[in-house]
Amino acid sequence: MGKLGFTGTADRDLSGKNIQDALSHLTVFSYHLILIAVKQEPEIICQLVETIRKMVITPVIVLLPAHSEMRNKIIQAGADVVLTQLCTEEISLQAYALIRRYTEWKSERKEEVPVIVGKLEILPLQRTVEWEHKRIPVVKREFDFLYLLASTPGRVYTYSQIYQLVWQEYPHGDIANIIYCMVHRLKRKLKKVDVNAEHIIISVKEVGYSLKTDQE
Repeated sequence: MGKLGFTGTADRDLSGKNIQDALSHLTVFSYHLILIAVKQEPEIICQLVETIRKMVITPVIVLLPAHSEMRNKIIQAGADVVLTQLCTEEISLQAYALIRRYTEWKSERKEEVPVIVGKLEILPLQRTVEWEHKRIPVVKREFDFLYLLASTPGRVYTYSQIYQLVWQEYPHGDIANIIYCMVHRLKRKLKKVDVNAEHIIISVKEVGYSLKTDQE
């Protein structure tokens, strides 16, 4: 389990080289959790969280002094959890819950639990995709993309999030076009099975993609 940490004290500048070094690690290494602990309430903490959120979708926990007035701002900036009292047990529980949610969609399961959205059925262990029991011949990234969207139907994933989770790389180049080409090929495969099947993938202009829910 990888954890990237940021710490700050009254004698340490949160905008200094230590922060730049830590941020640079996000472009090279993969982490399951980012933990930020500060003893002061510098405004730069919101900027730091916003910067991290633009780079990765890794869960972020921020630890602040008791009675902090910045909790709402930091949550709005992109933090997943903000704790104002340094309770070791609570930190461990929150970290466990966030990491579990973050890794669940791509983790191997002991039992085959199909993911079903409408007529689409995905078998994660067999890595197969079916539409009304008709097999769709998908390649690795097409499967990972569909599985990601189907695990949380209706949720919009940005181009950056899709690229990081499916390609397992830090976004670089024209990722919107790269993903578009992959989705275009996938939609053609779906259309061969059912002319309406391709419409289960919804494009959100200039943002990313989501999977159509049963109610839509």
